[in-house]
Amino acid sequence: MNTNIFIAKTLWKKNSSKKGLTGGSAVIAGISVAVSIMVMILSITISDGFKKEIKNKTSGFSGEIMLHSPGVEITTSQYPVLSNPSFLDSLTNLEGVVAIQPYVYRSAIIKQNDEIQGVIIKGVDSLFDWSFFESVLKEGALPQIGALFDVPEILMSRRLASMLSYKVGDPVLVYFVDNSVRIRKFILSGIYDAQLEDIDKSLLISAASVLQNVNGWKSNEVSGLEIKLKNGYNIAETGAIIENIIEEAPMDESYFVTTVNELFPHLFDWLRLLDFNVLIIMFLMLAVAGFNMISGLLILLFEKISMIGVLKSLGMRDSSIHKIFLIRALYLVLGGMVIGNIIALILIFIQKYYQVIPLDPVSYFVDHVPVFINWYKIALLNIGAISIIVLLLMIPSLFISKITPEKTLRIK
Repeated sequence: MNTNIFIAKTLWKKNSSKKGLTGGSAVIAGISVAVSIMVMILSITISDGFKKEIKNKTSGFSGEIMLHSPGVEITTSQYPVLSNPSFLDSLTNLEGVVAIQPYVYRSAIIKQNDEIQGVIIKGVDSLFDWSFFESVLKEGALPQIGALFDVPEILMSRRLASMLSYKVGDPVLVYFVDNSVRIRKFILSGIYDAQLEDIDKSLLISAASVLQNVNGWKSNEVSGLEIKLKNGYNIAETGAIIENIIEEAPMDESYFVTTVNELFPHLFDWLRLLDFNVLIIMFLMLAVAGFNMISGLLILLFEKISMIGVLKSLGMRDSSIHKIFLIRALYLVLGGMVIGNIIALILIFIQKYYQVIPLDPVSYFVDHVPVFINWYKIALLNIGAISIIVLLLMIPSLFISKITPEKTLRIK
């Protein structure tokens, strides 16, 4: 083995004179490996970036899991459930659960000048986790829930405020239509921009007590409970555990479980399609890199066909000769992979901190290309890529086994 390594190093030096694999073929093969690794890393980090952004936004609006009255949507204002069911402690102590927050929904109409817009108002209590809305707040402040104000405060999206020409501090008249029309006055405390088109154009946030009064509900009656989980916890599995807990509850405490994936199926279907596209890109990039490396190695074998004949005449086995050329090719593969990783990480950090590539939030739900670095995936990608390329490089060994010394020694 030490002899093989020595010969491989000798070939490295001899081929450094712009010939063979170290010439044009070497450049093409090295660039193809670098570009392939770079594209694959960028594809994974962008895909993970979209997943992270959209998951944070959807769960920020509704939590990862919602408990509500069976047979109705989570925005129901007709069929309340209790905010303090008997199994509440079991849910609170469940591993992965960060918070359980009651919510109240109510549909309404906002009229401003000649503009009329149907909206949904979400009511929350004073213990509501505002971290998501703090991250997307663009103007003003978050509404003070539970504060003793004559006029309650309300939070509105930038899209809706722009449509109706509202500014922070303006009074907002909201019309609740049932058998009769009831009007409530709010003060616009802040404007958020989450860039989720379907939600931004209609959702407002205010105090749950105001909506409970409008719905004619008691203080412990709500539209449902939203459950927030720690990052990384499987939503579907946790939802199934919660369903089992609810099944053991009394019959009069009937709750239906809806996960955020089920609440926004079009978004998560789009993410699954994005994953499929990433797999196709990875397959194509590995195929291109592998093909170029095989071509380069075959060129080197053709150039050194006389040397192969000499080595065979000296009694060296085909497997040992193949190792010599494989080691030479691995130098090139590893060099290309290192360059590809460095370029990809530089581009990722530039996009992460400077957001140089913008997007249309109406179509992509974010205003720039999101990136998220998962070091485990990147390491796994590199290990998998080099393993596949090495397996592909075994193909030229078939050529070595067919070379005979008596023919090759005559080739100059």
